[in-house]
Amino acid sequence: MGRDHTRSFEERRDQPRHTIRLDVNYRHGDNYLFSRSSNLSEMGIFLVTDSPMSKGTELELRFAVQGDDNPIEVKGLVVWIDKGADGSEPGMGIRFVSPSDETKRRVKALIRTMAYLE
Repeated sequence: MGRDHTRSFEERRDQPRHTIRLDVNYRHGDNYLFSRSSNLSEMGIFLVTDSPMSKGTELELRFAVQGDDNPIEVKGLVVWIDKGADGSEPGMGIRFVSPSDETKRRVKALIRTMAYLE
């Protein structure tokens, strides 16, 4: 059976989200921007911003892991926008694009560590 494409990205999510706040640098072309995350899963991140990029925008993300001098770097694709209605934080949901096995391992380890601290 195929996926139900009438459901939102949120409803189709394969990985659980974890409330994890990280400082995230991201780049689109020559634009370097800074934000923070409100949640993280093994395959994506939500960045809080009043100026989200359009759906389909490709970004390069970089976020530090406490106690590790080597930040996680991964490409992402904006898959949904939250305009901040109904009291939610405005921002953009980003799916990681073809993360390496090492990046997946490091994101999983970050989630295991940070999810217990929240």
